[in-house]
Amino acid sequence: MPEPKRPLKVFLCHAHADRDAVRALYTRLTKDGVDAWLDKEKLLPGQDWELEIRRAVREADVVVVCLSKQFNQAGFRQKEVRLALDTAMEQPEGEIFIIPARLEECDTLESLRKWHWVDLFEEGGYEGLIHALRSRTDKIDAILQAKRSWLPKVTTSHVINENVISQKKHKKSKSEPVKFAGKFNESQKPIAEKSKSLRTLRKPNTAILVALIGFAAIVIAGLLSSPLLKNWLSMKSVPTTVNTPVVSVSIPSTVTQDPHADSPDYIDPKGVPMRLVPAGEFSMGSDNGETDEKPLHVIYLDDFYIDKYEVTNKLYKACVDAGVCQPPQDIRSYTHSSYYGNPKYDNYPFINADWYMAKSYCEWRAVGLPTEAQWEKAARGASDARTYPWGEGISQSYANNNDNVGDTTAAGSYENGKSPYGVYDLAGNVMEWVADWYSETYYQNSLASNPLGPDSGTYRVLRGGAWNLAAGYARTSARGKLLPVEFGQDLGFRCAKDANP
Repeated sequence: MPEPKRPLKVFLCHAHADRDAVRALYTRLTKDGVDAWLDKEKLLPGQDWELEIRRAVREADVVVVCLSKQFNQAGFRQKEVRLALDTAMEQPEGEIFIIPARLEECDTLESLRKWHWVDLFEEGGYEGLIHALRSRTDKIDAILQAKRSWLPKVTTSHVINENVISQKKHKKSKSEPVKFAGKFNESQKPIAEKSKSLRTLRKPNTAILVALIGFAAIVIAGLLSSPLLKNWLSMKSVPTTVNTPVVSVSIPSTVTQDPHADSPDYIDPKGVPMRLVPAGEFSMGSDNGETDEKPLHVIYLDDFYIDKYEVTNKLYKACVDAGVCQPPQDIRSYTHSSYYGNPKYDNYPFINADWYMAKSYCEWRAVGLPTEAQWEKAARGASDARTYPWGEGISQSYANNNDNVGDTTAAGSYENGKSPYGVYDLAGNVMEWVADWYSETYYQNSLASNPLGPDSGTYRVLRGGAWNLAAGYARTSARGKLLPVEFGQDLGFRCAKDANP
C-alpha cells in the first residue's frame, strides 16, 4: 500500500500588527489538515530566523500573503514577499503558489496584483481559500485532511449512538428560543400551510397496515397447508378465532427495512438498476442537526426511481467511451495509483467527479441528478425520521466511513447499510452530488411538494457520508456544499428519474 500523502504546506506571510488575526487563521487551517507555517509557532529560540523563514518559503506549496492596512504601510516590505515572488517565478505557469488574502478592506500590493485575491473578512472567504488550496493539492503529492470547512461542524453527540442522544435533555440557554417539532413561525408558512403536523407521521400508515396484515394472512395460510403443521395441529386444540396482531411503528435501534424495500427494480436503457421510491410524504431535515438542516418539515414527493448503487468506474467509462463524458482529471484514488480505468476497480464508485461531469453522465442515460429532497427520502424512508438509512446507531458493519477502510469500497458492499428502499451506500463511501443549489436557509421557506431547491446560488449540494468523514456526516439529514467545479477522491454521485414523466 502506498505511503499516505503528506499534508499541504502553507506559509503565512503577515505583518506583526495582524498577529492575532493570522494566528486565528493558522489555527483554523491546522484543524483543516493544512501544515501551516507561522513564525511564532514554528521558530525555536536560538534559530536563525531569516534562514528558517527562507527555507520555509522555498519548501511551501503555497504562500498566503495576509494583506492589511498595516501590511501595506509605507516602508513596510516583508522579505518573505520578495522571496515568495522569486520562488513563484520557478513554478510552472498557471500554478497556484501565491494567494493574496485580505484581512480587511485595503489595497493590494502592486507586486501582487497579478494574482487574484481572497477576502477573508467576507462570508465565504475562508471557504474560497480552502478551495484554492484543494486545487493545489490535486496537482502535487499532497492532501488536505477530511476536516473540511464546507461541511457542517459535527459535535460529539452526532457520533455517539443516537439512542443515547434521545434519552438526554438538551439544556437551552435563556436567550435561545425553545423550538417544538411541528411548530413553524411566520417565515415558514409555505411549509406549515401545506403540511400535516409531524405528529401525524407517527401514526401507522393504513396502506402499510393493510399490506402487513395481508402478508401475515398469506404466511399463515401457507403454514396451515404444511403437512407437518397439520399433523401437529391434529394433536392440539385450535382456537376458533384469530386475534389480529398489534403492529408497532416505533423507531428501532437496529436495522429495519420499509415494506417498499422489495419494490421492483427499474432497469434503465443503459442497463443500470434503479429502485422505486413511491409517492408520498416524508419528514426532511432535523431539529437537532446543524443550522442548515432546520426545521424538520414534511415534504411530498411524486414517484421516482433512484440508482440502486453509486455510479461506478465501469458505468462512467462507458459514457467516456461514447464520447459524451469527460474523463476524470485524476485517475487515482487515495491509496490506488491506478483506479479509474483499472478493471480491478470497475465496480467501485467513480470519484474525482465535479458537478458538471455528474450532470452530463446522468443526461447521457436520459435521467438526471436526484433533487436534495429525493436523495433524502431515498435515504431515510417515509415512515420515520431515521438518523441513518438503516435506523439508529452506526458501526463499521453499516457503512464505509470514518476512515475505517482508508479508501472507497466496491458499490453495494454493505448489506446492513441499505436504505428502506434497498438503496446502497447512502451513508458512506463517497459524498454524492445532487441537483440543487445550496442555501443555508432554504428549509425555512421550501415548497412542501416536489421542491427543486433555490433558483440560483454559488455552491451545489452534496449528500451522504464518505470513507474519510466522521459518522456525523453520514446522517440522512446532513448537508454539504462545494463549488460545482470542485472534485476530489471522496466525491461521486448517483442518478434519478421521475417514475411518471
